[in-house]
Amino acid sequence: MTRSKKFRRAAALVPLALLLLLTQWTLPAGAGTPIKTGKYKGSTTQAAVTDAFRKIAFTVKKGKVTITTEPSVARDFCVSTPVFTLDGPSSKKLGRGRAFTLTRTFLGNKIDKIHGRFVSSTEIQGYAIYHYSQQDLCSGGKSKVNFTAKHK
Repeated sequence: MTRSKKFRRAAALVPLALLLLLTQWTLPAGAGTPIKTGKYKGSTTQAAVTDAFRKIAFTVKKGKVTITTEPSVARDFCVSTPVFTLDGPSSKKLGRGRAFTLTRTFLGNKIDKIHGRFVSSTEIQGYAIYHYSQQDLCSGGKSKVNFTAKHK
């Protein structure tokens, strides 16, 4: 093969390679925009708890998420106590995919968890899982609620 044929064949492959790169490594919506630092406030979707106790709040600064207000989550007639803000605010660095997870061990292998992901530069969506021990008014088990928080 002559040098000019090799060049033409390689030049024909360049647009195809660029197209493959663009379609293979595109970022999800909003992933290229920087996350706004500041306060995020929102609430859970659980209707069993009044609005005032469903509030959740985060502070975002330098790629670190700190929970400042923890929601109350209900299971039967029991309501969760603060887990993540009991000893002061809990923090976690943002991971891959603009997500974070705060965890505390409840008993043995049961873990209370708050997981959130930035769906845009100004909104967090996620869920909270709380475990309960069996008591007079509620059965043992866990409760999961979804939440949304927006930049204020």
